[in-house]
Amino acid sequence: MGLPVNLPADIYAYVQARFPASEREAAIGTLLAACIHTGAFPEERLLRCAAMASGGDLFKLQYFVGLLAIDWRDVIVAGEYAVLECGLTHVRNLCAPINLDEL
Repeated sequence: MGLPVNLPADIYAYVQARFPASEREAAIGTLLAACIHTGAFPEERLLRCAAMASGGDLFKLQYFVGLLAIDWRDVIVAGEYAVLECGLTHVRNLCAPINLDEL
């Protein structure tokens, strides 16, 4: 499967690197079917957050993509924040492309 037109190259590369080969096509399909509460296709940051929050698990990706349609803010928290020292800490900025070398 080549790079889908609507999917940024860094997200495609993340899927290729983190998901099992048997689940990559389903993961790409899940991301391409995503929508926010208005029915619009999500911006790149939201897709990155859903992908990162999934940790390479297809079921988690499906959950977070579904959550985009309900409240995308929760997906940003899951993708960009971590619990450190008993509180949420902003640990990554997914407005920028995913750098696989830093993961």
